[in-house]
Amino acid sequence: MKTYFKTLFAAAVVIIFTGGAVLAQTEEAKAVKEQNKNQVATAAKEQNKNQVATAAKEQNKNQVATAAKEQSKNQVATAAKEQNKNQVATAAKEQSKNQNRYRVNEQQQAMVQEMRQNAKMLRDEFKASLTEEQLAILENTELSMKERMEALKETLTAEQLELLDCSLEGIKEQRREMRGEMAQQQRNEHRNQVKNSTGEGGNKRGKGNGNGF
Repeated sequence: MKTYFKTLFAAAVVIIFTGGAVLAQTEEAKAVKEQNKNQVATAAKEQNKNQVATAAKEQNKNQVATAAKEQSKNQVATAAKEQNKNQVATAAKEQSKNQNRYRVNEQQQAMVQEMRQNAKMLRDEFKASLTEEQLAILENTELSMKERMEALKETLTAEQLELLDCSLEGIKEQRREMRGEMAQQQRNEHRNQVKNSTGEGGNKRGKGNGNGF
């Protein structure tokens, strides 16, 4: 009987220790499983966080590149538009200036032509009063123009001298008037250029150099 109880007690001790070991192993397995679960969750969370950050960074990079590209495109378009605007304005000013100059030149040419015609009329009127001997002196190519005029003046009558003086004075007066009108036209052209902000222009005056019979 005593031996039976010893055996039973020994079996109970084995069961207790064995059960405790199994329980300890189970708890340890649960702890390892929970730890592994947490590690996986943390790794997944970190990976997702990195993916979100990378995607946001790439998106921001693309947005910056797109914005810069659009800005550059707009700047180029604006610069081209401004350049074209300036070119058109410059061309219009230059065309207006050339047109004004052409009109002035036409008017000046008309005045010169009129002065020449009037001078010719005065010369013809004076020559018509000359005798054959006086015409021969005037047409003598062996003499210089100055010598011919001095020789001719010695033969002129008072009436012819007066006609010659009137002719010379008339030609001089026409030249003075023409220079004054041309100068006024050029001043007007200069004022128009200043109004158009060209910053260019200048007065040019005609010159005379003798009577020239």
